Amino acid sequence: MGELVLCGINTHACIRMAAIDAYQRDLRVVLAEECIDSYNEEHARVSLDYMNEKIAKVAVVAEVIEALRPGAAGPAE
Repeated sequence: MGELVLCGINTHACIRMAAIDAYQRDLRVVLAEECIDSYNEEHARVSLDYMNEKIAKVAVVAEVIEALRPGAAGPAE
């Protein structure tokens, strides 16, 4: 199983759809919290609530960087 870290704009649209697509392909999905955003805060919040701990893991960038160290457990574990 691979892992995908997502960042980008429109949490409620592009990020959500990419996360669902990756999840359906059996990838572990990590959302880099400080690297995603949306012009609609309410839609973004609802989308994050829907995705977090179900199809994706929301992680701060420091957690993602730490997880990339050799031998480290990924943030989605």
